[in-house]
Amino acid sequence: MAEPTAAPRAGGVDKAPILRHLMSLAPLPAQPAPAEDALAGRTVLVLGGDDRFLTSVRAAVRAHGGRPAGWDEAAGGPDVDGPVDAIVDGGLPAGTPVAAGAWHAAMDRTVTALHHVYEDWARESDARRLHYLAVTSLGGAMGLTDVPDAQPLGGLWAGLAKTLPREFPACDVRVLDLAPSVDPGPAAVAELLGGRLLEVGHTAEGRHALLAHATEIDGKPIDLTPDDVLLMTGGARGIGFEFALAVALRTGCRVLVSGRTPLPADRPDWLVASAEAFAALERRAYAERDPDEPLHAVRRRLGRMAQLREVHHNLERARLAGAELAYHACEVTDPEQVAALVRAAGPGLSVVVHNAGIDLPKRLRGKSVDQFRQVIGVKVDGFLHLLAALADAPLKMLCAVGSLTGRYGGMVGQTDYAAANEGLARLALRAGQRRSHPVKVLAWPTWDGVGLITNLDAASRYMTPIGVADGVDAWLAEITREGSGEVCFMGEIGLVAPQHLRGIAVPSDWRGRTGMLSRRFFLGEVITYAPTATVVTEHRLDPTWASCLDEVRVAGAPGLPLSLALEYLLDGAGWLVPGGEPATAVALCDIAVRPGALRLDGGTLDLTREVRLEPGTVHRPELATTPLRGARVTLRRRGAVAAEATVLLTVPASSPTSAGSPTSGGEGAPAPAERTDQPAADGQGYDWLPYLVSVSPWRDLDGWRAEVEPIRPSEWFALVDPPHPRLPSAALEAAVAVSPVAPGARRGELWRAERLRLTGLDRRATALSLAGSTHRVLAADGGEVAELLGARWVSETP
Repeated sequence: MAEPTAAPRAGGVDKAPILRHLMSLAPLPAQPAPAEDALAGRTVLVLGGDDRFLTSVRAAVRAHGGRPAGWDEAAGGPDVDGPVDAIVDGGLPAGTPVAAGAWHAAMDRTVTALHHVYEDWARESDARRLHYLAVTSLGGAMGLTDVPDAQPLGGLWAGLAKTLPREFPACDVRVLDLAPSVDPGPAAVAELLGGRLLEVGHTAEGRHALLAHATEIDGKPIDLTPDDVLLMTGGARGIGFEFALAVALRTGCRVLVSGRTPLPADRPDWLVASAEAFAALERRAYAERDPDEPLHAVRRRLGRMAQLREVHHNLERARLAGAELAYHACEVTDPEQVAALVRAAGPGLSVVVHNAGIDLPKRLRGKSVDQFRQVIGVKVDGFLHLLAALADAPLKMLCAVGSLTGRYGGMVGQTDYAAANEGLARLALRAGQRRSHPVKVLAWPTWDGVGLITNLDAASRYMTPIGVADGVDAWLAEITREGSGEVCFMGEIGLVAPQHLRGIAVPSDWRGRTGMLSRRFFLGEVITYAPTATVVTEHRLDPTWASCLDEVRVAGAPGLPLSLALEYLLDGAGWLVPGGEPATAVALCDIAVRPGALRLDGGTLDLTREVRLEPGTVHRPELATTPLRGARVTLRRRGAVAAEATVLLTVPASSPTSAGSPTSGGEGAPAPAERTDQPAADGQGYDWLPYLVSVSPWRDLDGWRAEVEPIRPSEWFALVDPPHPRLPSAALEAAVAVSPVAPGARRGELWRAERLRLTGLDRRATALSLAGSTHRVLAADGGEVAELLGARWVSETP
């Protein structure tokens, strides 16, 4: 798939090329049954579903040593005392009518239950204790195939589940979709305790996962002419209007957009006032407000006025452009208003786009059940009202506008918005399977500067936004090509939770695929996770596929290459989010690696990595002009320290952790390195097989320099998608080879370095230079990739 070049946004957020991908089913191996005592001492709250579901899941929990709890509606809490360790949520039973509002009571119960556990779950850091499993009833295919009596409204719980890690970082989440023939209890407990993927389906034939694959659009063309009418719910502002205007201008069809509030018929002054005049009006509204009117009421009133001003401005913009675009007021949660909107489109109605949506971002503990109803109602109930009003109208295309928050999980504060979009997606899939005309649901990432996102900079930390022009082009292409189903568009993923990283379906042909799979590999199994404080993970390397273990010899035995130990240290710090903001590693300092602790002595190489954020900030002007945070990363084998370093992280200026008095700044900028003798490698104690590191003869070019051939990931990992280390492994191994040995020390005993500065890890390292105690890793053009200072072999004992 061709990838357009991304252009930078003026505000500093890069726009991403769009990857179009679809979901299909892939078979999975059977899930081993958990141990009989796997839930011993743990309380599992079982919610929703029908009697069969409740009975089966409770029995399975007991069979594995757990204590099942039910929900006491009268008391508003579990019917047993003590903390809740897991929730298995059946949401709506399969037989519940697929109707507007049918989900209210079940969702209210789920939200109330999450409020009940919130304080306990939000502060928990043990990544093996907490679980939330949403169980849906779409036939085991997650809505991709038409199944009688399927319950698409279960998608609400699927979207909510995938966003819970933003609220509960240590909580393990899953979505399990079941065929009617599958006994829910054993399947639920097996996935609760043993699964890895975010979404799994169980049918009589076995387990299935979702597979994401990049796909070009290929449906038959749909012609839109001036005789056609395109109707949009929403569409008067933001992304929707940009699309509506483009459709009207490019196809000539008549476009009818809608909004919740009628435009004032008398054109009041505030509606047509200049931006400066309206700003003055806002200031007067606050200064002269009635004492009985709360500030939040003033804000809401001014907000509605600002929205209507945007609608008026957009309609004027369309008129001046010569587009036939009209506005109709419609509250989509009111079926009569939706029916009136459809009638207003007239007999030429050929394309309908359900674009209406609201987002009320707020952390779950402060989000009420009424807010859940509001956000979900616009997307889900609005779509159901549209289906009823359209009846069997012969459309050319029905398009539902969704979001990747449903498919992959949303941001902090978007549990309801993610639920709404995933519920909409599964409803649209069902409609496409049962209607005679095409039905598509488009799952979008953040758009650049328009749409419901109130904080673009925050949203951009999760995924790079797409450009408006690119998004409009892709959207117009979708509605003018036949086909049904869910179409996903993706930018580049940024701030991702460990649960998402290990569980989402990574699309094929996506340019970020290698990076995501590499992050997944080096993440390992999470044991403890408190993203602003500590991360503990476990890692297992098996020599049957980790061929890197046979590339190095430590005292004659195979071992982990020292550069990969540094890779694990660097990756560990990447999971900390100081002050809640993304951070970038700029250097590893105070490095110590003990190759003897990384020897392979039969079986697998099992490691534990602990990362802890150090208190205070650090000023290191030779590394960064802004304050840094230190994260101490330790790699252990059988309890013994095998490698350790302090990773220095940038702290965004907006982060509260950058305030206050800095700690000691350490050393200043290093003095120019002194001349050294020609480097010489000594293979005793820590050495390489001849084909591991290809280093040319050292040349005296105003300092010693050698060309280094990078190591291919497939040479170190015999895997289909081998992980790609970020560090320049070959150059670092070459530096280790020529590191001096302190008097009384032995090569291979303890390798130390003062600092590994990371200056250009996105560049391909091809050379290594040495002057004094400083190694510089260089790219082909001479630019610096990294700088290693003070590397040497020392004795373990002082």
